[in-house]
Amino acid sequence: MMRRALLALLGGLAVPDAGALAQGQVYEPAPPRGSAFVRFVNTLQGAVQLRPDFLPAQGLGTEPSQRVGSYTVVENVANRTLRVEVSDGARRGQGAFRASPDSFVTVLIHRGADGNPALTALAEETDFNRARARLAFYNALPDCPAAALQLLPGGQTIFADVPALGTRARSVNPVTAEVRAVCGQRASTPVALLGLEAGGMYSVLAIPGEGGTPTAFVTRDVTAPIRR
Repeated sequence: MMRRALLALLGGLAVPDAGALAQGQVYEPAPPRGSAFVRFVNTLQGAVQLRPDFLPAQGLGTEPSQRVGSYTVVENVANRTLRVEVSDGARRGQGAFRASPDSFVTVLIHRGADGNPALTALAEETDFNRARARLAFYNALPDCPAAALQLLPGGQTIFADVPALGTRARSVNPVTAEVRAVCGQRASTPVALLGLEAGGMYSVLAIPGEGGTPTAFVTRDVTAPIRR
């Protein structure tokens, strides 16, 4: 039965045909010309406050539904450095990144080597087969050089060797399953993939938990309304 579940979940791994990609391009919420979609993710154990120089200030909490912001349009990103100040209680940090026009970018807020909050910007791959769901896995564990996402209970690998502060994505069939994030001998508690829909975009994030044990959660990716 688990073999059938694995095959059902991973049945979308084949490269989509040209027709499927064309359909995806039609329905993909593309940012306005010359703009990019940017979202922030809080991977710290406390709430954070963000002050970007390109978007209004915002806060991110510690509940799964509060950790991941919506993709928001940032206009005129070509040849532009985007700067962010972040506070985590009394700790302060800042960072800068660039985004290509027409791209999607996820910015991970994580603990830096000096103990202050830091940020890492990841360009996303958003082309996928719209007859299936897009599933992305983020290794937001700064001390984990190679994380994996496994299907339970058998432990079959969905994503392997995802580098620290890195991500991978692929198309999967929209079925119900349980997964866990793994780094060496450390593993998160199981996470249920429920309600996946064809054409939907979903993210599983592995973040630092208590005592060094990874914490994992899943979220559906959303875009903020585009103001015309």
